[in-house]
Amino acid sequence: MPYELVTSGEQIPQNSRYPNIFLGGNCKGRDWRLDFFRRFTDADVTFINPSRADFPNPDIAPGEHARQVAWERQALAAADVAVFWLGEGLSNQATRVEIGFALGQGKTVLIGAEDGFLGGEHLTAFSGLVISSSLEGLMNRFSSWYQQRLKAS
Repeated sequence: MPYELVTSGEQIPQNSRYPNIFLGGNCKGRDWRLDFFRRFTDADVTFINPSRADFPNPDIAPGEHARQVAWERQALAAADVAVFWLGEGLSNQATRVEIGFALGQGKTVLIGAEDGFLGGEHLTAFSGLVISSSLEGLMNRFSSWYQQRLKAS
């Protein structure tokens, strides 16, 4: 079976026989999630993609913004693994909160970051996680997690 895709606002599968994979992180620039979809096109997983073309501004549309954040929190709670790709600079503030939430929920968290991402040393120091330095490396780590999951089931 090819992967399933759940996008922002859609019903999040609960207790599926296939793992839910939350794809959080950078939403600007090239869509890195497409690389995951291509590489794992035949994987028996559900990708949960919180990215949307127009994220609601909390000052202009607070209700819509609150619904988006609540959906992302539900998606993370339902995820078997949370995968994050972090862009360069100091962006990704919401993603850092999501990483902390996922870790607090006891989720498996895989992180990768572009060259120039600021604050990686803090994520590593506080979480003990390894940060992949390339998208390919992050996908390899996810592949290892997925293969272990298949063996265990």
